[in-house]
Amino acid sequence: MRSPMLKVEGLVKAYGPLRAVDGASFSLDAGTVVALLGPNGAGKTTTFKCILGVTGFEGTIEVDGLSVRERGKEVRRRLGYLPQTPALSDGDTCRQALEFLAELKGADKGRVARLLKLANLWEQRDTKVSRLSGGMRQRLALAAALLADPPVLLLDEPTASLDLESRREFHDLIARLRDEGKTVILSTHFLDRLGDLADRVIVLNQGRVVFDGTMRELAERAPTNRFVVNLNGTAPAAFSEALRAIGIGPERVTPADSHWEDLLLASLPAGEEKEGEPR
Repeated sequence: MRSPMLKVEGLVKAYGPLRAVDGASFSLDAGTVVALLGPNGAGKTTTFKCILGVTGFEGTIEVDGLSVRERGKEVRRRLGYLPQTPALSDGDTCRQALEFLAELKGADKGRVARLLKLANLWEQRDTKVSRLSGGMRQRLALAAALLADPPVLLLDEPTASLDLESRREFHDLIARLRDEGKTVILSTHFLDRLGDLADRVIVLNQGRVVFDGTMRELAERAPTNRFVVNLNGTAPAAFSEALRAIGIGPERVTPADSHWEDLLLASLPAGEEKEGEPR
């Protein structure tokens, strides 16, 4: 039996008295897409940093059977990382940007043309990065993360600044990568299409895993659990449509204040509250 492509056990990352990640455990098989949800400060980006081995941690993380702590350099060759704000030179063309990064990473420049086509940017190959739309820029950044052909992709809020159509195009690209056997962890604030895209959903709250299952299972828990959701710029109609797509009707949705800055999916039994937390 093949071991998980990514295995996280008892992950703890503390900054002084604050535990940004507090005992998180989960594992991912090859060729799956997992959505990582949670409010700002829930520990999503910190979890990514621990998997990348760029910060110390307690617990165990293995990528393709290799320990992040003991064999970090080999592990990072198996990881492609897309931060929320990718560093791309505005003065370079799409092709120049990827060729430069390929040289920097020691990757095969022969992959550049294929990745531009995969990202649906072949026609823009000689267009400067500064002239790309937000969606095109993110697809280029994803192409950059794929230069070394890593089996695992960590995508940190890649669609946060994109409109609905651009998010859909980006999700289509992720689905294609899954079909090619890539393992993808997608940190996101957006629920639209997750039921179709994500094989699993992991919800972090205050550094802990409070839910790990399918989108359908998350929906089925709604009658007995409270979920507070910030629209984060998403139109209410689009959000309602996404809920209906996973089986949650409008009669089961109570709108929250639209000015909230955080997305919170906290798995709490109905009527239960944690001291100091808002209703």
